[in-house]
Amino acid sequence: MKKVRILVAAIMILLLMGQPVFANDVGELKAMVEQLRHDYETKIEFLESKIEQLESNHNQQVQEQVAELTEQIKEDIKEESMNVEYVGRHNADFGHGGVVVDSLMGDAQVAVGGYTDMEYRDLNNSESTFRQHRFVINVAAQVTDRIRFNSEFELEYGGPDAAAGDGEAKVEQAYVDYLINDMINVRGGAILAPFGRYNLYHDSDSVDLTDRPLLARDIIPTTWTEAGFGLFGEFDPVFGSYEDMLVNYEVYAVNGLDAGFSDTGFRGARNSLKTDNNDGKAVVGRAVLSPFLSQEFGVSGYWGEYNGSGDAITGVAFDTFNSLGPVELISEYAYFDVEESPTASSDVANYLQGAYVQLNYHFWPKFLNGTFLGRNFEDPTFTLVSRYGWANIKDDIDAASGDNEEKRYTFGFNYRPIDNFVVKFEYQLNDTDNESLEAGDGDGFITSFALGF
Repeated sequence: MKKVRILVAAIMILLLMGQPVFANDVGELKAMVEQLRHDYETKIEFLESKIEQLESNHNQQVQEQVAELTEQIKEDIKEESMNVEYVGRHNADFGHGGVVVDSLMGDAQVAVGGYTDMEYRDLNNSESTFRQHRFVINVAAQVTDRIRFNSEFELEYGGPDAAAGDGEAKVEQAYVDYLINDMINVRGGAILAPFGRYNLYHDSDSVDLTDRPLLARDIIPTTWTEAGFGLFGEFDPVFGSYEDMLVNYEVYAVNGLDAGFSDTGFRGARNSLKTDNNDGKAVVGRAVLSPFLSQEFGVSGYWGEYNGSGDAITGVAFDTFNSLGPVELISEYAYFDVEESPTASSDVANYLQGAYVQLNYHFWPKFLNGTFLGRNFEDPTFTLVSRYGWANIKDDIDAASGDNEEKRYTFGFNYRPIDNFVVKFEYQLNDTDNESLEAGDGDGFITSFALGF
């Protein structure tokens, strides 16, 4: 029993002696656990920040890839747009519609192309006839990245024919571009006057009807070419906050229209590329707002003296192009006011105005893919076309009979196996008041084909 008591006492003494040791161990353990918890929380926070950074970088990469793909799609659409009927060659990418050939100027690239058309006309107030209307050669050159040249030389009805009194050979365009940046560039030479839309985009293979609108024949004297120089460019008017919106413009000082017109239109007023008939220079320009791809709203202006008496012509035009899927709506209106020194009688028009609106519907029945109409063609197209056109010219000398006015309704159908070859079929209804401007009261059938190359 005594031994048991001694053993219990010894154990108690040992327990009392070990209490501080255990206490110290527990404190250290708690400190270690707290440190570990803090370390793990720090590591977790670090990993979370890394994950967020990786996600941010990934999102940024995705956004950059999406933006890059978006820009590529826009470029593809723009490139595709260069091949359809509403974009003319005068401002297309270099080499459009042509073949690049070797140049004698070292690294310069030269492109040769053009277009031709052929018509058959049968109106009830004239003899039916075939017409080899136009043969146009286009030569363009990219001399350096910032200097380029473009030109068109046109033969109408086979060229000048003194015996028949018709046909012509002329330079339609021949200009040099000095490129500075997207917003401002310099152009000089024989320039298509940027007044209205049709004068710029008139090539036979790129339009859907054979005859040009009355507006583009008698009011705006298409093809209207001027000698001069000026500026062109494009910019985003809201500086990047709306990616698709663009404004492009052209403005030039030119010789301008002269006094060769009458109360039946401005076609005789197209000036010489050699000399001006007066000391005053004209100004012509056009600005186009494109809020979306394939949507355009244009405004044009013109002012210039036309004789040696200081009389001036002032003009304004508005045009639209709207494309939604297979449907296109195109419209244009122009008005010219003519100052005139007082005379007893004159056949000079005091004002000229006109308009047209055109609706196109593009389609293609897939069951024709295996036929001769669709075989081996990537994207053949049929187009239904309707156009209403009108021209009105103030007639002083025949004031009692009223103004010279003509209206035209055209209904057409065409077939394009490729973008730059088209076969057109159309029927015209014409109505004239007072003097005839174009077809008089002739109605009838017209067919044609046109090929760009």
